[in-house]
Amino acid sequence: MNRTIALAMVAGLALLAAWLHREHARGTFDVIESGFVSWLAANTADKNQARYLPPLTLVLYDEEASELAGTTRLALLDGTLFARAASRLGALAAGVEGIGEDPSRMIEAAEGMPVFGGYDWQSPPGQGWTPVAGAPAAGWPEAPGVAGRMGRFARGFIVPPEGASGARSILLAARNGDRPVPSFLTLAWTVANGSRWSDLQAQDDVLTAGSARMFLADDGAARFLPGNEPRTMTMNEVLVASEKFEREGGVSPFRDHIMVLARATADVARVAVGEMEAATPAERLASAWEALRTNRLFLPPAWWYPVAVVLAGVVLVFGPARRSNRAALTAALLTVLVFALVALGVFGSTRVLLPAAPSLLTLGAALIIGRAGHRAGWFGK
Repeated sequence: MNRTIALAMVAGLALLAAWLHREHARGTFDVIESGFVSWLAANTADKNQARYLPPLTLVLYDEEASELAGTTRLALLDGTLFARAASRLGALAAGVEGIGEDPSRMIEAAEGMPVFGGYDWQSPPGQGWTPVAGAPAAGWPEAPGVAGRMGRFARGFIVPPEGASGARSILLAARNGDRPVPSFLTLAWTVANGSRWSDLQAQDDVLTAGSARMFLADDGAARFLPGNEPRTMTMNEVLVASEKFEREGGVSPFRDHIMVLARATADVARVAVGEMEAATPAERLASAWEALRTNRLFLPPAWWYPVAVVLAGVVLVFGPARRSNRAALTAALLTVLVFALVALGVFGSTRVLLPAAPSLLTLGAALIIGRAGHRAGWFGK
């Protein structure tokens, strides 16, 4: 065996794996990975997660609504009107962005429907974040402000997803001193699973709400691949729909939806994310709900995973590939099968997504390199 050529082959395989994983991080394989994570989610659903969670309808409080309400910003009166309309339309719960006043009127208008608030990370509510039972993980970031008492109105922080290409990262839990606090989306996830906010608990890097579990990375975040966008409406359209439903009856198009009211006036900056259209922070946040509700949030593998893939590739280069074309083809089919089973088990137990495209392309290249090298006599007989 020519040791120099063998080492060059291994080095080339390592460089190929590194390049493929970099392209994966850049979003080159998003179409493939999105289908793969959807397949994993569909085949790892627990009995209590056999169906998708309710959809989210984002209601944008526009300038026209401001003029009709006689205000220049989203205020308590608007939140009260929205809560009443959402309740009469049969919504499961209503979330409101950035209302710091006493929410008792909203709670009364909701007529028993859960109402919760979301606040910008840097602008904590005066009455404090709603704490979560349990203890926060050491790596969770510190949320400014204070953690208040558990009440009928839950308060969570809003941090828009990070990333313009590839997988987006969304912060779902943080710490306030020694108390864990939830994000706005985590509160929505809790009520969508039929649990009360007081049932939400933090256990290491896992959040639980009843029988539902949400796995988080060490920094309290999870990742998702952008997919279907949530339904978006204006405040006026919701009020008109509520009046029409009360007058005409029938089946409400918002029954069991989670409805979220967010500002979209001229003072809210709209930013372009990659090739997406300009969107407010609330619109970007709501896009993460589609992944959350369909169980497609995932965590990245550890740093050693690409190394393990390269080592597996080396085994293929000097193993099945040297025997015959049939052995190499059989090894390729078994590689795909074993990878799918391992990825399924890992995703089901830890929500870690083993990237399909970089892994299979690296292993496939190993078989091709090994077979070609052995046929050329580079590795000896």
